[in-house]
Amino acid sequence: MFVPNRTDREDDVQLGDAVQILKGVNSPFAIRGGGHMPIANAANINSSGVLISSFGLTQLSLSDDRSTVNVGPGNRWSNIYDYLEPSGLTVVGGRLGHVGVPGYIIGGGVSYFSNEYGWASANVASVTVVLADGTVAQVTPENEYSDLFWALRGGSSSFALVTNFELKTIKAPKVMVGMASYGSDVAEKFIDAVHTFTVDGSKDPKAATIPMAEYIPALGTASYSAILFYNGDNEKPAALGSFLGSDLNPTTSTFSSRSMSDWSKELDPALSLLKGSKQRFYVLNIHASNKQAISIVHDTFMEVAREDLPVGVLVAALAFPAVTEKFITASTGNGGDPQSLDVNGAPYIWVEQSITSIATVSDNDVDAFYGKVNGQIVKNLQAAGIEMAKFIYLNDANPSQDVFSTFPPENLERLKSIRSKYDPDRIFTDLMPGGFKVA
Repeated sequence: MFVPNRTDREDDVQLGDAVQILKGVNSPFAIRGGGHMPIANAANINSSGVLISSFGLTQLSLSDDRSTVNVGPGNRWSNIYDYLEPSGLTVVGGRLGHVGVPGYIIGGGVSYFSNEYGWASANVASVTVVLADGTVAQVTPENEYSDLFWALRGGSSSFALVTNFELKTIKAPKVMVGMASYGSDVAEKFIDAVHTFTVDGSKDPKAATIPMAEYIPALGTASYSAILFYNGDNEKPAALGSFLGSDLNPTTSTFSSRSMSDWSKELDPALSLLKGSKQRFYVLNIHASNKQAISIVHDTFMEVAREDLPVGVLVAALAFPAVTEKFITASTGNGGDPQSLDVNGAPYIWVEQSITSIATVSDNDVDAFYGKVNGQIVKNLQAAGIEMAKFIYLNDANPSQDVFSTFPPENLERLKSIRSKYDPDRIFTDLMPGGFKVA
């Protein structure tokens, strides 16, 4: 494997110096990667502190044997897909091109390729970081920083600042990917399709979906769609049959063969229409084998949304991506990770709730809605005798959710120990907002 020597990079040294200066004057600071998170304090800070931007750290370089690519934290995934396309390569990366790189990876990282290759963080060869004492270190699963490498695979932002990721490449010049839309009066068929794919279709690791149910207050109705993905050239893969006619018949579909670069160019322009809007998330974890659980989550969310959404909400959405047994087993390589997902409960559905609103809608009002709707969902699941799964994926979580309490207790203690080892003064915990912090 080609291992780059980046420890003498001037940018890294300057970043280390900056951390020491901010530490010395006890100044709060935030760091921004490629950036896409529309949530206050996720990658920004107000006038009480200093914002460090990695906007200029956009290096991209393939190793000599093309097995890895060096990626700067100022990139978004569309930059990486564009860079790798001429080589017929891609990486286990963001499902949307506008997503930033560092927060996504250190939170674990769910990809279209995850049912085949696991977490995005399971496909990292090395990470170059700046530690709290200003040291620049290259971190791998095998060297003296292997404990820190493990912590950065889903432990979030309490440990170090990243200046480079060395990502493993995969050969995928073309994939099947696109958006299928189904209209509004298809709720039962949509739930059938979600259940069928998660239990049966997801056994093919090359397949992935993001099924979406969106309630639009201005229209007073829900609409249904799904992003469909297959790592191959099959136009009608059996694994995706439930979304291609057997349960749901698309009214429109762009599912076709193209590169990940082409896909990001197709979808990202529509996302630019959301600029100036706010988003806030919440995530639930359910056992996908129970179709009733899917129905209860969907029906309860839509019922409460029709009655109690704050004025100014543009869209209230549910997504139902599957997390399969293969996803979990593929993620155990490369030194493992602090999430340590329980394979015995798979397949799961991590129900991603998102509220998109105009800028004047307060976070408190949105969180009050989340509190009400999810309290009712839990109540309805309990009444049906359905037990929810424990793990909460931090990249989709609401600030009110206690993410780290859903990690195995021994992993949480290990994370605390690693934080104490590399950042005994808690610089990246107490002085630097952004993301979920250990303890």
